[in-house]
Amino acid sequence: MTIWLPKGYTHRPATADDADQATSLYNDRAESILGRRPNTSEQTVRMWEHPKFDLSTDSRLVFAPDGQLIGYAQVRDVKDPPVDVFGWQCVHPTLDDAKWLWNDLLSWMELEARRVISKAPEDARIVLVNGTSEQDLCTQNHLESHGFDHSRTFHRMRIDFSKPMSEISPPEGIRFRNVVPGKDDSALVTAYQEAFANHYGILEQPFEVELQEWQDLMKEDRFDLSLWFLAIDKTEDNAIVGLCVCHEGARGDSTRGEINDVGVLPAWRRRGIGQAMLSLAFSKLASRGVKGALLTVDTGNKTGAPALYERVGMQSVQANHTYVKELRPGINLVPQ
Repeated sequence: MTIWLPKGYTHRPATADDADQATSLYNDRAESILGRRPNTSEQTVRMWEHPKFDLSTDSRLVFAPDGQLIGYAQVRDVKDPPVDVFGWQCVHPTLDDAKWLWNDLLSWMELEARRVISKAPEDARIVLVNGTSEQDLCTQNHLESHGFDHSRTFHRMRIDFSKPMSEISPPEGIRFRNVVPGKDDSALVTAYQEAFANHYGILEQPFEVELQEWQDLMKEDRFDLSLWFLAIDKTEDNAIVGLCVCHEGARGDSTRGEINDVGVLPAWRRRGIGQAMLSLAFSKLASRGVKGALLTVDTGNKTGAPALYERVGMQSVQANHTYVKELRPGINLVPQ
């Protein structure tokens, strides 16, 4: 696999000082395809500061002879074990036909992704995961030409708060309350793992790893724990049977809220808990002057989530395709 750049073009890893320039590149491409500039430098910095992301080894910038940033690629090895490696790339929209640039970024990405194979179980299937918007046919074509196959489609769904949002009372025997850090940590992780078991792409992490990740999230400035809700079964020793995590400032739209996770444990589904939790989240977000809410859902979700979101008034506003390339055959450890 040869990586070649034309004379005068250069590459190097990103540094924290590149956040503004990289964000501008992302937005140039998004604007050419979607008609908007949804990314912020703060989001880029947050992504780069992930504890399992090392800019010096996991990123690549490509510059034109005049110093303009024209390409970016990254790999993220964030799962334990690392059976899914996440890659992403961005090419300046004026260079869609520059096959050498796409080849450079995608070839580098695969080379870096293959370095994790030795850290995974010997019989595990390893894949490189990538993705792009439904409208970005150019990226789709380049991914397919590099051996990626379409795996899944996710929808961004939105609801606008055009009027006061009313709350639906929880089902009999269920009450809602906020998360209490320190008290709920372990029970929250247990509930999350059960609610999202067998969901596409979600690899259950060792409990202590997952617990630490949730505890770190609770400390992040972007999260207000008054917008983290738990469904409690009053008849089952106050067990957590559902959760809804949201925050102000949706990904790509700071005027709306983001529903990060909403899940109900299997034994408590089909009782209206999810719908009632969403109505509570919408009401609390609307009371803060937020224009609406967004979430991402897998169209192949087997729990009926897409239909639930439609029932509460959400509509699909964007489709994004996930692609995978098998790096090593084996047993799927991640639900497909």
